[in-house]
Amino acid sequence: MAILYIVILLLAIAVVLLALALFHFVRKSTYFSDKEKEFIVFVIDIFKDYGDDLGIQSKDQHAKIVEELEKIKNKLFKLKKDEQT
Repeated sequence: MAILYIVILLLAIAVVLLALALFHFVRKSTYFSDKEKEFIVFVIDIFKDYGDDLGIQSKDQHAKIVEELEKIKNKLFKLKKDEQT
């Protein structure tokens, strides 16, 4: 009978730990609607095309920023090849 209580206690602890882990991952992640994703991609593309004309950074800095923005866009939104043009 004691073994049954130990098994139940271990299963309850496992369920609580899994629930806490799930809560942590859901809380940490960010969800964007399709409209928000399209807007973010639009802003990145506009900055890529016209950000250099603003003159607030050097050409090298602009190239680095655009490179990082492209990485973020590809990583977070996983766009199809035909949508990136």
